[in-house]
Amino acid sequence: MFHTIEKTLMRLSARLRLLLSPIMCLPLAAMASEMPTDTSYIRDTFCSTQILLIGNQLFDPSHPDDTVILPGASFDGSDSVLIVDLEFRQPAYNKLTLNLCAGDTIWVNGTAYHDHFYLGQETVEGGAANGCDSIIDIELTFYPNALEYNSTICEGDTIYINGTAYHAFHASGEERIPGGASMGCDSIIQVNLEVLTPPYFILKDTLCPDEVLVINGHRYDRDNRTGLEILPGAASTGCDSLLYLELVFRQLWVFIGDDREVVKGDSICLTPQFGLAPSAITWNPPLPCQNPDCSTVCTQVLSPALYQITVTDTNGCQVNDEIRISVSDDNRVFAPNVFNPDAGWPDNRFFLSADNGVSIIRHLMIANRWGEVVFDVSGLAPDDPTSGWDGTWNGKTAQVGVYAFWAEMERLDGSTFTKTGTVTLVR
Repeated sequence: MFHTIEKTLMRLSARLRLLLSPIMCLPLAAMASEMPTDTSYIRDTFCSTQILLIGNQLFDPSHPDDTVILPGASFDGSDSVLIVDLEFRQPAYNKLTLNLCAGDTIWVNGTAYHDHFYLGQETVEGGAANGCDSIIDIELTFYPNALEYNSTICEGDTIYINGTAYHAFHASGEERIPGGASMGCDSIIQVNLEVLTPPYFILKDTLCPDEVLVINGHRYDRDNRTGLEILPGAASTGCDSLLYLELVFRQLWVFIGDDREVVKGDSICLTPQFGLAPSAITWNPPLPCQNPDCSTVCTQVLSPALYQITVTDTNGCQVNDEIRISVSDDNRVFAPNVFNPDAGWPDNRFFLSADNGVSIIRHLMIANRWGEVVFDVSGLAPDDPTSGWDGTWNGKTAQVGVYAFWAEMERLDGSTFTKTGTVTLVR
């Protein structure tokens, strides 16, 4: 609405008359020098829904203050200045929420609210404490006289409604709770239950020899093959499930031999025996395969070892076996006890032979019965008659008799040992 400034202008006219009477007695020059500026102030309070026109300007909550010039409005025909400073107050907002019984009616600002018309907004003009409008948001809740309780329960479960037990043999009924609703309304509950039968499953399966199933915290293996389990809440309905197990275990095996001892440097071959149809074979540590499927492996042994085999069959089952190999340092060295320099090759040479664990003969020395060294060489290869003794001494044929020999042997791993003995030279 618009608010006129008639009263304000009347007050301004009276003020001007009071100011004018003494001025009329002064000379014109004095009047011009002492004339006050014609400025007035307007301060007031309004509601935010009001709009005011002052001069040629509109004032509202978005434009509450400004300076208005009224051309020629002063007593002497000059402009009059109005300084406007207004306050706009907001309407009061309130919310009415009530819980009522179905059939009740409440009147707000002359409007009837009931269970078919329970939401609305009312404006009470000038109803606020500041004289502005009061706006009321209304949100009512009406409780019905009757409610339906439809649910499902599992067979064997019991629920209590208003002190009455409902179960598989009493699945429906009506319950009245006096004053049980808000505002003192009675609650009438129509109970309808659906009873669900727990599902029953039989699990029959064939497992690998060492396979284990843990169901419901219970272990099933070759020693525990059958059982009945109740799985709480496992059904899609949230009910328990019954599970009966019957397990069969495959009879599978692999054998790679008994533990054994070998001399350092010897080679061994492992050929396993299978009690299954292998689809994959894995050795640990990996060993050189002698055939495409790695069913036979060979290796040279220099230190104690543990070899393991894992075999997978066409069903994905795995079986394992292992063999321990211990190592002896008693390498075998072979020396003839008689040799004839006049015999045919290579029997006309004295030389040492050794097993695969010996890499080199570091030093070989032969002496006669008086301790005189007749043969002394180093860095010989085992099993090499070309580097052996030919039965001569100082370029001459050695005498027939018994000779002693001493040899320092080196193994593949760099360790050494000594071999001694005697040989008889004959002709």
